[in-house]
Amino acid sequence: MNEAQRQSYLKALGLTPWVARGPLPGAAPSPLLDWPDPDEDVQPAAPEPATARPVEPAPAETPAPEARQAPPVPPERVAPPEPAEPEARPSPSPRQGQGLTFTLEAHLGSNTWLLCAQEDSQAPGLGRFEAPLMANLLALFQGRPKRPRRFFCPLTEQPMQAEEASQALSAFVTGLCEQAGGERVLLCLPESLGEALFGQPRYQPFELGGRPALVISSLAEMLAEPGIHKKASWQAMQEHGFHGD
Repeated sequence: MNEAQRQSYLKALGLTPWVARGPLPGAAPSPLLDWPDPDEDVQPAAPEPATARPVEPAPAETPAPEARQAPPVPPERVAPPEPAEPEARPSPSPRQGQGLTFTLEAHLGSNTWLLCAQEDSQAPGLGRFEAPLMANLLALFQGRPKRPRRFFCPLTEQPMQAEEASQALSAFVTGLCEQAGGERVLLCLPESLGEALFGQPRYQPFELGGRPALVISSLAEMLAEPGIHKKASWQAMQEHGFHGD
């Protein structure tokens, strides 16, 4: 089969024939073909005589079948994330490596300052159940709830370690007593906070700002376990002379 016939068959099969019109660098010269210009009208070729032996067309190259794609692997079923535990409420307890964070509300009886730790240090005041209990304690020292003074730790955005917080609290108590009077200080604090500030267990007397002081259970502890914390606090108050003014 000559090249013109081969190209004709390839075109009939839908394959694009191509022959270089000019010599290519480094390639063998292409044969000159009697190929009609695509822009000119193409006349149908005359049929070959019947006696001519028909030339079988060259088998067209069958495109290789595309590789069968494997069925998509279903993604692993991932268990839904467990619901996050609710954030713990702010606590006046010391936080390791971050200094201390707590808020004290201060009220004056006749001669005793009552300083109570807020269960939520970020709240504007004592809770709805803490406030009545504080009022009952204050009545024992012949005082009435008024606009309280507050001690915030840390005093600024910088964290305060226990020693710094203890010194700041001592200065705060000294200022209270000099401005408004008062001879003793009763503090209602969580056990961990009391030990961090003063380096001793609760229910033992010591001095704070040059005044006798005593740490008893926090208001939240008295509300949660009154049989334990109210009893222990009352016994310590009586034993060390903090039972009333």
